[in-house]
Amino acid sequence: MKITKRTAIGITLIALIGLTSWGLAGALTEQQYIDAGKAEYHRGNYDAAIYLFTKGLEVNPNNQYLYNDRGLCYLALGDEDKAIEDFSKAIELDADFAGAYYNRGLAYFEARGYENAIADYTTAIELDPDNIDAYYNRGLAYNKLFHYYRKPFTPEHNESYEKAIADFDKVLELDPEYALAHAAKGGALYRRGEFENATAEFNIALNSTDWILQKSGGIGLAGVYKSRGRNYRAIPDYNKSIEDYNMAMNYEGKPNGHQMANYKDVGEWNKAIELYDMRIADPTYTQKYSAYYGAGYCYCKLGQHEKAMEMYDKAFEDCLKNRPDRLYRVYQSKGDCYCEFGQYDAALEMYNKSVEECEMHSPGRLYTIYPKIGDVYLAIGEYDKAMEMYNKTVVECAENRPNRLYRYYPKVGDAHLALNEYDKAIENYNKSIELAAKAGIEDMYVAAAYKGLGIVYKELGENEKARAALEKAKSLYEKYQPAVEAMENIEEIQQLLGEL
Repeated sequence: MKITKRTAIGITLIALIGLTSWGLAGALTEQQYIDAGKAEYHRGNYDAAIYLFTKGLEVNPNNQYLYNDRGLCYLALGDEDKAIEDFSKAIELDADFAGAYYNRGLAYFEARGYENAIADYTTAIELDPDNIDAYYNRGLAYNKLFHYYRKPFTPEHNESYEKAIADFDKVLELDPEYALAHAAKGGALYRRGEFENATAEFNIALNSTDWILQKSGGIGLAGVYKSRGRNYRAIPDYNKSIEDYNMAMNYEGKPNGHQMANYKDVGEWNKAIELYDMRIADPTYTQKYSAYYGAGYCYCKLGQHEKAMEMYDKAFEDCLKNRPDRLYRVYQSKGDCYCEFGQYDAALEMYNKSVEECEMHSPGRLYTIYPKIGDVYLAIGEYDKAMEMYNKTVVECAENRPNRLYRYYPKVGDAHLALNEYDKAIENYNKSIELAAKAGIEDMYVAAAYKGLGIVYKELGENEKARAALEKAKSLYEKYQPAVEAMENIEEIQQLLGEL
């Protein structure tokens, strides 16, 4: 969670304009430009404000405050490069201008230059040790410095999150009422997998909804609800996650992708379609192809084949027009639908087209397609071809996303199991479990590995080992109730346990 761009800028601009006015009381023409620019800024007329501040700079090109204020306008318009240029000029004119360092940090943050943002926030803090917003935003930058999906964390990852938490704690030391610091601290704890502690921080923040609305508006409050909703999704607690994303939508007015995933996970296909339709109708949403194929997936699950294909056709049309580099995703999703209806030849055709597109535009994502092809071959009994695809998956994943390898070794194990190669199946299931354990992960992919082990041991007549593995798989799947996938696997495992 972060302060919205416009609100954060507004807070800073009010303070700095005051400094400008004090320093230039006798320069009437210059002051008129300043006052007029300030008024246009607060009306949201940023282009007009830029024009007026520029005219002021023609009168006095050495006014660091005018460069800073014009930079704020560029930042409000989303032009980070010009904003950084103006803030840098302000700093050149006044090396002790704490506000300009802070604002340039905001611009670097928006441009995803998180290391530069941290450096500027740090300088701002050195010049103004009580700058609460600088500590807060530096903490946000530390949170963003590394992508939290890439586990296990390195010492650098952990150090970054520790620094983020230290900054949020400093904010709360300076101002115990600063509710957004609790939300941001919750975000850092979420990234470290401390979901219960994160929930506690989000709850504290949401006890101060009025403060958050005053500080960052409805968008800011929506961000806190979305952050807690994402945290509940990770626990997982789908019902609470759904509730929070609905609250966020009340303030933001737009659906969130995680909410659609929630509804799909629990099999509420019509509710997911409703949200996809909202995205399709939103003129500001630029990735309509993804909403079309997302809706297609849901119609497929509902057994509405014709409607699903209609959505995929629209996805192709939009993708060809706007994002041809993402066609592989549309082919992949359509292949999933054909699999759902048991139309394996058509599914293979789609997956192979997906591979072709992926090789051209996103070769690093091939590991997501190969296992789907393997699943088709496994379903039709072509086990050697399935093995070939799963092995390709492992190679591609090891090269591009090694932290996800644990997800695909169970696939290799399944192929060996189908070939009655039990020792190799056990080896691959255990590889998955070991890799996940090193990363501190116990999810449904790990559950699949334990389930596979249980089936192998059952086939080998080692009933005690089979029971232990299947019970472990069942306990992991139970964490994900009422997800459709979890419920289906629990039912199958119960049947297997009954046969021992």
